[in-house]
Amino acid sequence: MEREWLRTVEEFFRQKNRIWLQGDEDTLLHFIAGTPSACHSWQDVRAMRESVKLRDVHYRKAKTHLKILSANWLQEKEQAVIEALETVRFYYEQGDVMQHESRQNLHRLTLLSFGGQWRVLQDETLRESAGRDLPTSNLEIDQEAIQQVSQELRGRYDRVRAYKYAELWWNGFNPAYPAIKGNDCTNFISQVLHVGGMPMVGGKSRGQGWWCRGTTNWSYSWAVAHSLKMALPTVLKARQVSDPRLLKVGDVICYDWDGDNRWQHNTVVVDFDINGMPLVNAHTVNSHRRYWEYRDSHAYTPNTRYAFYHIPDEF
Repeated sequence: MEREWLRTVEEFFRQKNRIWLQGDEDTLLHFIAGTPSACHSWQDVRAMRESVKLRDVHYRKAKTHLKILSANWLQEKEQAVIEALETVRFYYEQGDVMQHESRQNLHRLTLLSFGGQWRVLQDETLRESAGRDLPTSNLEIDQEAIQQVSQELRGRYDRVRAYKYAELWWNGFNPAYPAIKGNDCTNFISQVLHVGGMPMVGGKSRGQGWWCRGTTNWSYSWAVAHSLKMALPTVLKARQVSDPRLLKVGDVICYDWDGDNRWQHNTVVVDFDINGMPLVNAHTVNSHRRYWEYRDSHAYTPNTRYAFYHIPDEF
C-alpha cells in the first residue's frame, strides 16, 4: 500500500515538473479528488505561468528533487498523509541570456483511495504570510542607543559577504541564529545584513533597536517584517529609493501585499536580470534568484506595494 501512495506522489510531481514548462496545469486535476482550491500546486503553477507572460521570458528546463519526510496511514479515515520537500530549479531565457531560479517548498498531501486509485484530496504548501497572524508592534526609536552605536562603531557594508551568506543559507537555517520556521523571511534578511557588517542596535525592550541575543531572544525589528521596514530608515539608516533598478546587491525590498501600509515580507537583492531588475533570495517559501515582483506568490494582490531600501555603504 505504501508503494502505491508513493507512486501517486511521484507521478504527481513528475507531471508538475513537466507542467512548469508546458503550462497545461489542468493535467494536475486528474490527480485530485478534491477541488482545485485545495491543491496549492495547481494554483502555484497557474500563477507562475501568468507571471512569465508579463516578463517575456521563456522557460526551457525544470528539475525537481522530491524528498519524502514522512508518510502516515490514517486508518479510521482511510487516508494517507505525506509530508514532502519539493526543490525546483528553473532555467529560462531572457533575450539571449540563460538565467536560473530555484524554489523550495514543504508540502502536506492528503491522499484518498478513490475509485480504486489514490488521489490527492488536499495539497497544502508553506506560503508567504498575508500578515494577519503577525505581531502588530510598532518600532520604538531609542535615539540614545542609536547615537551610542554611531559614536562607537564605524565600518563598511560588505556586499560580497552579504551576498555569499544569502546564497549559502537561502534554503537552510544557520544554527548560530534563530530559526523561525514557517515565517522566517525577516529573520533571514536581518542575518544577511548583520553578516554584511551592519552592527546591532540594542534596546531596553523587544520593541526597541535591532538585535538578536542567542537563538531564542530578538527584537521585533529583527524578525517581524513590519518592524524591520520601520527600522531600515531610522535605526539602520537605509535610504529609500523610488526605482528597483537603483538598488545594489545586498539591498532590501519590503512588501505590503494589501496596500494597507502593513508590511509583511522582505527579500534581499542578489543579482539583476538583463533589464536591470532585481533578482532576490528569501525565506518562508525558500527562493533563490526569484524575480522581485512576486506576482506568482499566493500573497500577491493588485494592491501590493513595495519599498526599496539601499543599505548605506558606510555606517
